[in-house]
Amino acid sequence: MRLRSLFSPVFLIGAVAVLVVPSVQAAPEHKNLQVLDKNISAAELKKTMEGFAAQLGVKCQFCHVDELYEKDDKKQKSDARKMIKLVAEMKTRKPEFFKTTVKDNALQCAMCHRGRPQPEAFVP
Repeated sequence: MRLRSLFSPVFLIGAVAVLVVPSVQAAPEHKNLQVLDKNISAAELKKTMEGFAAQLGVKCQFCHVDELYEKDDKKQKSDARKMIKLVAEMKTRKPEFFKTTVKDNALQCAMCHRGRPQPEAFVP
């Protein structure tokens, strides 16, 4: 009787599912990532995009076409890619541009944008 319940259809389906499901999930398939890591998780991508939006004081539609995030129809998206590269370059060459007291996490969009879509012009 015990042996019979061990080989019930529910048990067998569960056992097959465990064997078929890979232990490591494949990287998410994001469309049209050109600057960010293509293997970024969906959660990390969302967190990153929300960070950009907060630092510029904008909503997703500032750079994206409604829910069609892969589209490149807006100039702001192209500009954002350039700015991401700029910040990465500043971090890589930090000693050339900044004093030693400037922390790595200070080098981000908000450093210039300060919650605005367009940074204020610097007038010396």
